[in-house]
Amino acid sequence: MKPVIMVKAIARISASALLASLLLMCVSFRVQAADLTVELPSVIEVRGGAFYLGEYADITGDGHIAESASMAVISPSGGEFTVDDVVAALGATEAAGAAVSIRMPDAVKVLPEQSVAAELRAMTSWKWRIDVDGADNLAAGAFSLPPNVLPGVKSLSVKLLKPDGDKANKQVKLRWYQPVVYSTSALGKDATLTPSTLRHRIGAAGMSRPLVWDANQLADATLRRGVRAGDAIAQSDVESTLIVRSGASVRLVASVGGLGVEVRGIALQRGGKGDIIKVRNLSTRKILSGTVIDAGRVSIIY
Repeated sequence: MKPVIMVKAIARISASALLASLLLMCVSFRVQAADLTVELPSVIEVRGGAFYLGEYADITGDGHIAESASMAVISPSGGEFTVDDVVAALGATEAAGAAVSIRMPDAVKVLPEQSVAAELRAMTSWKWRIDVDGADNLAAGAFSLPPNVLPGVKSLSVKLLKPDGDKANKQVKLRWYQPVVYSTSALGKDATLTPSTLRHRIGAAGMSRPLVWDANQLADATLRRGVRAGDAIAQSDVESTLIVRSGASVRLVASVGGLGVEVRGIALQRGGKGDIIKVRNLSTRKILSGTVIDAGRVSIIY
């Protein structure tokens, strides 16, 4: 293992100057204390493409710095990434300007994720790391998964398909990683969320409460319930800013024979952009469901 590295990064300078500064200020020596410690194993199994550092690294230290560092983007090249790659990625986070201890080999080898994780990803369309404990050496075609696995489930029974035709079950433990969004301060019910109070970190998803992973999903949203500072915000915690109120006149938009048609209607429920609400067609008096497009317009669902 390479000795601990002390990284002093300079924020808000050009990318080329930043990288040069980072490389010049990387000095190898044993560190007694640091704002942040990042540890990585010699080999990791990763889905294709870039990933967040916090999906695979053990990051400890100052809370806000560690959370920002977990969102550093690593892009492997040639089946590996190096210490310099990690340093450059950290320079784009709040770790820039902090003392960071990096414990890792000169280069981390990147392998394709194991077959169980790959099949779970295909089944669930999960975008981030799925850590599977207990499924080592299970090759594709040597097992089958139960249908309709929900993201966030903590354990799973995998059916083993043996060459002699015998079958057995193997229990595996799962951990689903994802970016999560949280507020820096406690907020009460009906509070409006603003970008200045929201932050990201890599966390573990919970099956019972699907979590918001992109702060853009919360633009002008209001809270259905109060949240504490630092708590991950669940999709069920928020509702979009109302742009249609119950009893308001709306235009009902539909496609008939390839042509767009608009008729007058009344909203029977309130809703924000993207919400599905009940409406009444004033011409036919029928109650329909539709998706709120914008203020005063609802796309009818047939």
